[in-house]
Amino acid sequence: MTHKLWLALLASVALHGCATMDKSQCLTADWRTIGFEDGAKGKPETEISTYRQDCADHGVTPDLNAYRLGHRQGSENFCTQRNGFEVGRRGGSYQGSCTTDLAEPFLSGYRDGQELYDLQQAVANARTSIDRQHQQIKKTEKMINSKTDLLVEDGLVKDERIQLLTEIELLKTELMDLYDQLPVLQQNLRQAERAYQQAEQRFLPYQK
Repeated sequence: MTHKLWLALLASVALHGCATMDKSQCLTADWRTIGFEDGAKGKPETEISTYRQDCADHGVTPDLNAYRLGHRQGSENFCTQRNGFEVGRRGGSYQGSCTTDLAEPFLSGYRDGQELYDLQQAVANARTSIDRQHQQIKKTEKMINSKTDLLVEDGLVKDERIQLLTEIELLKTELMDLYDQLPVLQQNLRQAERAYQQAEQRFLPYQK
């Protein structure tokens, strides 16, 4: 594809961004451009069936050959190993749009990107677990302080004070357990961060 044709196709992409097409769009459609856009976005070639249904109401039949040509050209830009990595790294989905000869390099990069994405999610989940643990610690400490304050209030009978003391002791035991669990959660975070950093180093070639 020439540089001028590439720019022309990109410039007209915005005109055909929606899958649903009205009569005017069907009548003036550049099927090669639409195919290129779909291919460049990783949409499967079967996307044309949607346009066929839309335009049938207006007596227009899509140019399948032009669409396929454009789709192939768009797919050549989408179905690269580097782009596969980027799609996987963002947690994007693959719709099987790449032809057999283009699928292997794309999927190789996509799997690597997915691995990095999963490791990044593991780091995020580990941090969330620690944050929740600290929140639960604060909540438990607040409950202990609140019940401790109640102990010194006037008007409490003996049984009520005994009940409060029992509840406070149970909360203190719960608080100790929460603190005891923190080192394990922090170790999980360090391991997740280390695995992510190691994967980042392995996948540096994708970012050059």
